[in-house]
Amino acid sequence: MTIPTVPALVVPEVFSRWLESRGLIYQILVDFYGRKPTLSLVAQWRANRQMMSIAAELTEGGRELKRYLCVQDPSRLPEICEKEKAEYMRLLNDCTVSPFSAREAIQLGREQEFCNELSELYASAGIVFKKCSGEADDHISIELEFMAVMHERMLFNSFSVRSAMELLDIQERFLEEHLLKWMPQFCTLLKEATTSPLYLSLSRMLEEFLPQDLQMLQAWRASLESSASTMA
Repeated sequence: MTIPTVPALVVPEVFSRWLESRGLIYQILVDFYGRKPTLSLVAQWRANRQMMSIAAELTEGGRELKRYLCVQDPSRLPEICEKEKAEYMRLLNDCTVSPFSAREAIQLGREQEFCNELSELYASAGIVFKKCSGEADDHISIELEFMAVMHERMLFNSFSVRSAMELLDIQERFLEEHLLKWMPQFCTLLKEATTSPLYLSLSRMLEEFLPQDLQMLQAWRASLESSASTMA
């Protein structure tokens, strides 16, 4: 009896570097879009100069964020954090302009049909989110966290081309059908609502990174498909 073999996953260096870096960007975005910028959060990212340098290499928004958080005199950090925390709360609670309470369904005018779509998608992937503030499934931080979780699965996938392709499928579709559809409106809303260096740099990072990430997912898919066809 012949046991069919599954092609082993070989990751070229260019995609390996991208895999090591993309999770960092998603984590920065999840951390700052999903909760108030506390002193401990800012100090955590400020202390990790290597990770901030990676963010700066990947996007101009990352460079702006690094300049804002890492160049400051340490004695000014409490003052900066209080200022940015107050701005976060203003952006969250201002009923006239509240980008942090914005949702994909509302931005795209699809509120009725969105009731169960994302919750079913998350459940089918075996993901349950711990929502600190009762965020909706289509809140920007939850959608970004979904991508961060799927990235972790792909990063540690050492099994086969097939499983990598399945994870690529999920992430490509999620970017194309969800995040990239409403991210421009969200970023426009945020930029019009604030002059905060923190949130302007995060907005720019989001705008730059998500299209780049989709391109890299598609490029890796093409590479895997090419490798599989040569082995067939």
